Amino acid sequence: MEERYSVSTPENVSFSFDVAGIGTRFLAALIDLIIYLLVSLALSIAYSLSQQYITDEHVGSVITALYIGFTFGLYWAYYILFEIVWAGQSPGKRLIHIRVVRMDGTPASAVQIVIRNIARLVDMFPGFYAIGFAVMFASGQSRRLGDFAAGTLVVREESRASIKPVLLASTGSHSLSPKAQAEAAMLPVHMLSDVQRRLIRDFIQRREQIGESQRARFALQIASSAASQMGAAIPTQSAQAEYFLELIAGSIDN
Repeated sequence: MEERYSVSTPENVSFSFDVAGIGTRFLAALIDLIIYLLVSLALSIAYSLSQQYITDEHVGSVITALYIGFTFGLYWAYYILFEIVWAGQSPGKRLIHIRVVRMDGTPASAVQIVIRNIARLVDMFPGFYAIGFAVMFASGQSRRLGDFAAGTLVVREESRASIKPVLLASTGSHSLSPKAQAEAAMLPVHMLSDVQRRLIRDFIQRREQIGESQRARFALQIASSAASQMGAAIPTQSAQAEYFLELIAGSIDN
């Protein structure tokens, strides 16, 4: 079951997201489980072969200890490392196009990802994620205990909508200037999550409907978050912030 989740900003601007339902999350989890089992099987085969051909008892003991330790840590490392490196996505989530985010729609932090995955221990009891599924059914947003503990939500990534007509209308020109196009091309927009990109597009689309002071504060807020994510200089003036967001939007749209 899919539903919409709305986030209201201090400036009374609302953004909504498609919440990943139980079925969607189960499918992503199933893909992750299959990948994990295949990796585990490959490790087990490699370990068995090593025990057949290594005759030194000391070396064999070291390999056994490494195998046990690595096998134990693989399950946790699989989710935590992928979700940190891929901004809230494991391989299964990436294939199904869902992502872990904060409750305000911004990217989940490394600490939040660690917390939600450690809480998986409780969600798994008493077997086959019984507690996790029960909580997800009871929750209006399909959140398991790990999500409640970490303050996270799993959302669907939506197809991209072109913002070029809005940019043209707001700038009063037929296209970005060559200089602006060059600046946009240099921005590492690949470092932004799809949720951040959508926030930027929605701001560009709705900024004419926002009061001047609220628009300035909101532009600075979104631009600061995007700049921090990309390692770029953080705009300090609202005009700089809007221009920065237009460059990002133009780069995303091309």
